[in-house]
Amino acid sequence: MATEARIHPGLEHRIERVVDERLITTHVGGKGIFATPAMIGLMESASHAVVEDLLPEGQTTVGYEVHVRHLAPAPPGSTVVVTSRLAEVNGNKLVFEVTCHLGDKLIGTGTHKRAVVPANF
Repeated sequence: MATEARIHPGLEHRIERVVDERLITTHVGGKGIFATPAMIGLMESASHAVVEDLLPEGQTTVGYEVHVRHLAPAPPGSTVVVTSRLAEVNGNKLVFEVTCHLGDKLIGTGTHKRAVVPANF
């Protein structure tokens, strides 16, 4: 891949979000709690953002694998920080290490894989 020199392991991106009504699940009762699918969505967004500005014109990334553990809750109104770090580049395949923190507490961790593909697929 021609972008390998620019897209390399070690690149990172962070997303900080307040857990609002768009990020909670209410089926658990009460005021709800930070939803696992919402955490995964933030991890995917952070991973794409790591390389977005380095991609050639007409290219994008798509996710194709997620392995995540949601370790602890985050209540509505709290602030979570999702970090994605590019760990491997194999041709057009990218492997990211992703984490989610609530303050100093690790509440989510795993890996996410994305592929660089034409944006007009």
